[in-house]
Amino acid sequence: MKKTAIEVYALLVCLGAMTCLSVNIGLVLHDTVSLVKPSLTISTYQYNNHQNNDNYWQHQVGQSNIIQLNDLTLNPKKDKKFVKRPTKNELTQQRLDSYQSVIEAEKRSAIKDLIFEFIVILVSSILFFTHWRFVLHEKK
Repeated sequence: MKKTAIEVYALLVCLGAMTCLSVNIGLVLHDTVSLVKPSLTISTYQYNNHQNNDNYWQHQVGQSNIIQLNDLTLNPKKDKKFVKRPTKNELTQQRLDSYQSVIEAEKRSAIKDLIFEFIVILVSSILFFTHWRFVLHEKK
């Protein structure tokens, strides 16, 4: 059975659309997990930095160019004054607040990605069904 150039084009569009659909369905599943259980999908780096106060404090010290000396820290870029490490309760509260912010950011990112993926799925589906109908019509 000989296929016309238009039929080959329609089948290639169907193949591309199915590829996009397959990939995006996997991404939708991942982002659904991110939305339902964001603590599973945050980066290992963020997860490790929020597991205990020492990790969190080291992360804070590393991000703000602070030099740590025992319980005191020095910020050479700002005022060159020593900064004392917060108390255990204060640091715990800061860490928990920061972790909650990371979780909320992960949820927001998942929602944003889901919207994009559903748009891609919609466009791919429309392309697939319109071209597939053309292929079926050409076979008759």
